[in-house]
Amino acid sequence: MIKEKIAKLIDLKSIITILMVISLVAGFFLGKIESSDLIPLVTMILTFYFTKTKKEE
Repeated sequence: MIKEKIAKLIDLKSIITILMVISLVAGFFLGKIESSDLIPLVTMILTFYFTKTKKEE
C-alpha cells in the first residue's frame, strides 16, 4: 500500500510539480520573486495538480 503511493508520487507530473514549487519558493527566499507573484503561481500549480482527474486502467 505504501509502495503504491510512493510509486504514484514519483511520476513525471509529480516531479515537475514539486520542482516548480521548490524553485518558486527558492526564488522568493532569494529575493527574485515577490510574494504577490509567488502565492498565485504556487496556488495555480497545486490546484491543477490536485484537481487533475486520472483515468484508471
